Amino acid sequence: ANYKDLFLLRAAVDFAINDNGDTATSLNFANINWFINDCAILGAGKFDSALGQFVQNLSPDWINKLPSAPIGFNSDEAAPQSDIGAYLRGGGPLFCDMNANYALYFANGPRALVDTTIGDMGIIDHIATDGYTARTGNYVTGGRIGLLPIPKLEVGVSLASGKLALYDLADNSTLLQKSRGYNVLGADIAYQWLDFNFKGEMIRQKARAQKFGIAPLASKWRAWYLQLAYRIPTSKFEPVVRRGIFKTPFTSINQKQWVVGLNYWFAPSIVAKIAYELNHGQKGLDSNANVLQLKLVFGF
Repeated sequence: ANYKDLFLLRAAVDFAINDNGDTATSLNFANINWFINDCAILGAGKFDSALGQFVQNLSPDWINKLPSAPIGFNSDEAAPQSDIGAYLRGGGPLFCDMNANYALYFANGPRALVDTTIGDMGIIDHIATDGYTARTGNYVTGGRIGLLPIPKLEVGVSLASGKLALYDLADNSTLLQKSRGYNVLGADIAYQWLDFNFKGEMIRQKARAQKFGIAPLASKWRAWYLQLAYRIPTSKFEPVVRRGIFKTPFTSINQKQWVVGLNYWFAPSIVAKIAYELNHGQKGLDSNANVLQLKLVFGF
């Protein structure tokens, strides 16, 4: 909903059926935006992470070239997903001939879930970045700067730093430690040449070490992908290939992946996708299983 081209209210709710057959709902995002001028938008609420390109700009099904997200860019992996706080974003000319865009934010800190059954002091299992209300007083600041040195080429850098809280993995509600150092580093590139579309991105999410107390070791999650799509001229077909790697503190979760897909565009916002994932992880686990995916997407 919008008001006089000055304010925009955005919200989305996800519905899913869990293993018990019950319907589960979750708030994807809900934020209000004030269009200050042509170069700046001020917003507040729950919003997609402002770090990197995929989560905030490429993850919708009618934009993503493949049926799935790159490995490491899903919830509870290497890429932050959403935040609750405030942000300033926009773009405009820079240095006369160069364009740029930016997204800066201040938000509540995420949670690190600790498996207390491992070792004497436990170890961080994963970092959950689904947007939490302020219960521990931790905050994170950061953002992304994108530069467009030539038409159809964009290079971006993402940085964030702050504090997260440690919670018990067993119940996701027991606070073990109020604050721990936290940072994120990322970079991305996108280039369109004729009918070729190239994208690449890396992200690293880290909980810093602390000598004494719960889970004292530093823990980091890293992921990157390279993707190339080609829209065959005078046809509705678009082949896509993507290479991705996801690394964690746990060898059993580490994964390498190739994805080969083919899209058929019925219309600019209606596409059928088929893709085959070749996954390489620890033998006997899902991370080592190949997957065939089919998806029909309507964008509106």
